[in-house]
Amino acid sequence: MFHRFAAACAVASVVIAAGALMSLVLGLTPDLARVLTTAWCVVPLVWGVWAMVAPERWVPARLPLWGAILGLPAGIVAGPVLDLPSRMGGPGGARWLVLVVAPLLYYGLWLLVASAYRSLRITDKSA
Repeated sequence: MFHRFAAACAVASVVIAAGALMSLVLGLTPDLARVLTTAWCVVPLVWGVWAMVAPERWVPARLPLWGAILGLPAGIVAGPVLDLPSRMGGPGGARWLVLVVAPLLYYGLWLLVASAYRSLRITDKSA
């Protein structure tokens, strides 16, 4: 189970680093940067716990789908609740588009989690 947690946290950490670089490039307002920083502090923990509660038969083959399920509440928070698209300079109507984009993005990122999990399991078996 720890392998799932570690794989999800590793991928989430890289995603957060990329997001931090993007926020510097975009020159986000201090208020939005504070909101994102606060959210990013809990992302690795949430991803790690989410990976641990995945149904055993879903690991690792269906981890991307499991991640897409997590992407739905993330999209709800980022879009309709925080309205991040318009706060980042995008169109105001894009807040509902995040409900579609987030699960798709999370699906892709959780493909990386499944790959990291497989890599950790192979390393564990060879030791």
